[in-house]
Amino acid sequence: MPERVRDISEFDLIDRLRDALPAAARADARIAEGIGDDAAVWRPDIGEAILITTDSLIDTIHFRTDWTTWDDLGWKSLAVNISDIAAMGGQPGLATVSLVLTGDELVADLEELYRGMGRIAQRERVVVAGGDIVRAPRDFGIHVTVLGESRRGRYLTRSGAQPGDVICVTGTLGAAAAGLALLQLESDDPRRTATTAPLLVAAHTRPEPRVRAGRHALEHHASAAMDLSDGLFGDLPKILTASGVDATIHLAQLPVAASVRALFPDRWLDFATRGGEDYELLLTVPPDRIDDLRQALSDFESTLTVIGQIDDVSASPRLHARTLDGRLEPVRRGAFDHFRNDPS
Repeated sequence: MPERVRDISEFDLIDRLRDALPAAARADARIAEGIGDDAAVWRPDIGEAILITTDSLIDTIHFRTDWTTWDDLGWKSLAVNISDIAAMGGQPGLATVSLVLTGDELVADLEELYRGMGRIAQRERVVVAGGDIVRAPRDFGIHVTVLGESRRGRYLTRSGAQPGDVICVTGTLGAAAAGLALLQLESDDPRRTATTAPLLVAAHTRPEPRVRAGRHALEHHASAAMDLSDGLFGDLPKILTASGVDATIHLAQLPVAASVRALFPDRWLDFATRGGEDYELLLTVPPDRIDDLRQALSDFESTLTVIGQIDDVSASPRLHARTLDGRLEPVRRGAFDHFRNDPS
């Protein structure tokens, strides 16, 4: 029978589509990094590099309009793209936004969407330079492309991790997943009215891209980086595969907010490792650089936590976790897959 998208993983599909392109259409002297990293890198001239990334958000798959404001949705749709530029140590500069509309949307809602987009664009010095509007029979969608600049043509990738590097993350893990879980609770569940609930929901609906942290990571010679959109156990294997190395994570060292642990005592670890959408930076750093980088981030109240180490070079990279009770166990990859995860 003909193979359908639902029959293979999202990541297999990306590989298949990349391989379907003729070599000249996916490799060029001007393209330093193509399909497979947080953003593509275009070198229009010697010493220059332009970072390019794109993301799509579809109603009921990536968001629900009854769980978020249009202002927050506008913020998030641009923030997740800015986060990709941040992961490569770049400065976002220009965005294009395309809307897929059914025609039933309220104009006032779309204006609020753009106001939310404008708030983060103004803060991060991004210009929304255009886009497109098309009609579809169902499912409102937002498609955003962001271009960024790299400092002196330098940028971070997923492929530079080396044995002996430490693995670290900015901020905390699991807050966005906890926020989503709160939204999914029954309306009379007391956890929905906890004093910490609004902050956790905001972590899901209004993420903060770590642009300055990414620039400092580049300046302090982080060896590899990416943003955490698909969860630690989904994203770290991407660095390991790109770099050809094994790694070990120490679960007791994961930075998880006390509010997440308190509201979800049986789920916080799963939120921290597989929840996704934290949009913190996952970095590998030479051990002699970690203190300077941590100090640089503390200057603008951003934390950096060491959670593991890169082990050996490997042709078949593996990830292990030191459990809370001290056992060493292999980790099953756990990224969100658009074609295998139930969006409901």
